[in-house]
Amino acid sequence: MKNWLCLLAAVCAIGATNAAEIEPPDVYQAVRQVSQDIELVREVMGRPQLDADAWVVEHAEPRHVFYQAQTLFRKVGRLNRQLTGGESVMPPVPTGEIEPQHVLQVIHAAQEHVETIREELGINYRSELPAREADREPKDVFRETVQLGRQLNLMLDRPIQPQDVYAQLELAATYVAGALTTDESEPVYGELPPFEPHKVPADVYRRVLECLGIAQDIGEENGISVLQLNLRRELRRRDIMPSDVYDLATTVLAEVAHLTLTLDAFDVDVPPIERPKHIFPSHVYQVASMLQEELARLESQLIQ
Repeated sequence: MKNWLCLLAAVCAIGATNAAEIEPPDVYQAVRQVSQDIELVREVMGRPQLDADAWVVEHAEPRHVFYQAQTLFRKVGRLNRQLTGGESVMPPVPTGEIEPQHVLQVIHAAQEHVETIREELGINYRSELPAREADREPKDVFRETVQLGRQLNLMLDRPIQPQDVYAQLELAATYVAGALTTDESEPVYGELPPFEPHKVPADVYRRVLECLGIAQDIGEENGISVLQLNLRRELRRRDIMPSDVYDLATTVLAEVAHLTLTLDAFDVDVPPIERPKHIFPSHVYQVASMLQEELARLESQLIQ
């Protein structure tokens, strides 16, 4: 993989003189470039084109976009490994506030994988650099990044699995447990509800949406800027795949991580629950339900 000097050179190539001047329109332009190049790969592979409405996002912060950019990088990296056997290393998470230039670094790292894939498949042509659209906001970058990730799901031989979603929700539950804890030596964890068979990804998706709704309420009640996703519209969707749940779980994780950081939560270990050997949607539903209960308890605790 090219070093960070190459990434910064790519940043300059789109018209910004230094990283501090990177704005959401620059990141949107880069995501559109990756999307167009992925379309060239999709055509060569003969994979289906995504036919699903994009999320309706009314507000997003750069930190929300950053987590989805990481998800995009993982999916492009998985496609690269599928086609070339190449490995990938996630760009580092910034220690301070996440800004557009941090998102752009991850997008450019994903673009490097796309370039390797194009070379492997003999695609010696590429799409033109999209025009920079000055009115684009983080919510536009967020929506475009998620939509591109959903297209990549249709191109992977090994798509996102329930265990991938389980891990995201388990980590989110860990963050909330830290916020519920008042004595670091005695962490306060949620409990898994009884196992319910017959759950499908759509059931998990709705439960995770409920988690996001509570996280949004907690943020608004405490003056924290949160993601504004049209939850009512998403609740009506039925064409849900594990990859859709993963994208949403990543969004909840980003929201919860920021909330608990703002609330000065303790760092605690993952919940002491035994992860099933084989994870199915019903198991993911279980941990999502535990997270929902934890978030509801945290909201009640903060109101008191």
